[in-house]
Amino acid sequence: MTDRPGPFRNAERIKRGLIPIWLLCISLIVGCFHAPAPYRPNSWIAVPIDMKSIADSPNQPLLQVIIVYGPAWSHHTALRLVCPDRPVLFWDPGGSYGISDSEDLRSKDLIRINPPDLEMYLQFAWKHSSKEVEVFEWDLTPARALELYDVLLHGTEKDHPAGRFTTPTIGLFCSAAVSDFLHRFATKEMNVPKSFFFPEDLARVLYTQSPKRVLAFRRGKVQKIYIPPQMTSSDKKVP
Repeated sequence: MTDRPGPFRNAERIKRGLIPIWLLCISLIVGCFHAPAPYRPNSWIAVPIDMKSIADSPNQPLLQVIIVYGPAWSHHTALRLVCPDRPVLFWDPGGSYGISDSEDLRSKDLIRINPPDLEMYLQFAWKHSSKEVEVFEWDLTPARALELYDVLLHGTEKDHPAGRFTTPTIGLFCSAAVSDFLHRFATKEMNVPKSFFFPEDLARVLYTQSPKRVLAFRRGKVQKIYIPPQMTSSDKKVP
């Protein structure tokens, strides 16, 4: 058999050279698809719950970070802050909660008028493609709750030690906005080293930051609380 002409040999070389690139692209695409809550530690203790048992305690300030998963990937991050003697503050950066044909309850992506409790927000999430919702919780002192509340409600200017901050967020950057807020202003509660674009990457870090508990709501399944085992200081390092 005679050798094929030069142009044909070159074309075959190019095709062979593209195979590894195609395989890499396929691997990256497949890697973006995963089950909800892929970073939940197997060692955490799961306890079934009902919605009444997780209602807000009026005397306990609370920080909640909400991660929403679809069937194949995470797609939203929100934050909920319970502060004594103030309305619950729900931050839904780049989201659509509170928008309807008749009224708009949002101001700068914050909901203070009729802010949702977790059950209300879950009903909203289930109307979309959501499959699971994780809620990371940290207890706060009243003073810390007020500090975080004021930062969210009023923002900060350039001369603030943590720099300028505002809550309005464009779509797709919900996780980046929440993780940036935690990185700059929640340093007494956790160490979020940077801003994370993908919600599941933020969840991976939050599991290392000693949340009091993580609530897990799976559509059509028994709802659970995940409680961390006794943690050592080394467990709190960001991977």
